[in-house]
Amino acid sequence: MKLEIILRIHDGKNIHGDNPRYIDVPKKDLIIGCLSSLIISANLVKNHLIHFIILDDHSTPQLISSLNSIFSYSNHSWELIHLQEKGFNHSGYMQFLTCMNSDADLVYSVEDDYLHSQNAIPEMIFSYQYLKSQYKFRKELCIFPFDNPEDYVPHQMYPGRVFRTPTRHWREGIWTTFTMMTTPKVFRDYWGIFEKLALQYKPFAPGENPENLVDEGNTIGEIWKNDVIRINPIPSLALHVQFEEQRDPHINHLDWWNKYSRIHKFKVKYV
Repeated sequence: MKLEIILRIHDGKNIHGDNPRYIDVPKKDLIIGCLSSLIISANLVKNHLIHFIILDDHSTPQLISSLNSIFSYSNHSWELIHLQEKGFNHSGYMQFLTCMNSDADLVYSVEDDYLHSQNAIPEMIFSYQYLKSQYKFRKELCIFPFDNPEDYVPHQMYPGRVFRTPTRHWREGIWTTFTMMTTPKVFRDYWGIFEKLALQYKPFAPGENPENLVDEGNTIGEIWKNDVIRINPIPSLALHVQFEEQRDPHINHLDWWNKYSRIHKFKVKYV
């Protein structure tokens, strides 16, 4: 099986505002730590081909110069693409377009503020194959690696099924960010929806009419609700390092950060 990991990076302003993240470090350091955790996890994958595509949205030279050092620890190939246009909407569009045009069996569209556990990538690949085989799904399958605490707010809960693999449970849901592992076919089949989300996405602002909002919930959320089975692990395999509302209370995020954000600690490459 071939997996392409498509990551977009930008170490400038957060589109969601200036509130501190629950791991409060400069964005450049956050990206380096999260990318390191992703490479550490991918290095555990055996018998599958992995290729990284890094989409750079005008990051600082300091971050770009760090990439060669980080990827020197990787067992897998990678390429860096500098985007010509600036901005969240264009980078999101290019990320989805790259997923749609991929010739891989699976694509992992991932944002630069997801901190991965060491077993995240091998377990996501295994669980995708296992669940497809055991449950004989007629629909496509999508993995969101984060067990989002906001999904458990009573008025927002989705009555989804729970599946089991040899390692953990997986819960059905209807929400992802721009981060998801699925097939390129899903992007092709629902391209108009992905394109709308990327090009028209605008975070909610106080005083704005919610009916004018274009976000994940009223775009790709409809895909997960009606057409593709979207599952997330219990507990999380990756943490979305945003604001306090997204902090997983059952995982020690600082322990993860200390373990997985420093790739030089993992000098032995797994082959």
